[in-house]
Amino acid sequence: MVRLLVVDDSPDVRLALVTILENAGHDVVEAEDGDKVFDLAISETPNLVLLDVIMPRVNGLDALVTLKADTQTSPIPVIMVTAKSRPEDMAMARSLGAVEYITKPWTDGDVELRVDWALAADHEQKTR
Repeated sequence: MVRLLVVDDSPDVRLALVTILENAGHDVVEAEDGDKVFDLAISETPNLVLLDVIMPRVNGLDALVTLKADTQTSPIPVIMVTAKSRPEDMAMARSLGAVEYITKPWTDGDVELRVDWALAADHEQKTR
């Protein structure tokens, strides 16, 4: 079973993402701030992280940098989930190591599609 880590400071967004992902058959672990991402990535060994950009204590971009700087967590694909939809925001996230970018509000099926794509791309890369 695929395990996903969902990190968002909004309980409503976390609930929506967890519901979508669990209905798609995934095991989901959740956190409410970027300060928990690294420890959960080590302890829960997720196959993918969905990470909000704007959070109060540690924002998603800083959490992404921390994940990508450690050899244990750097291989985990990260999808940023945010209301910031400017091209330069997307470019910044990708330059820091995010594999995909989902803007809020997302359309029906978008989260599942992007998660499936990122998991398939990661699997393909690891089997080369």
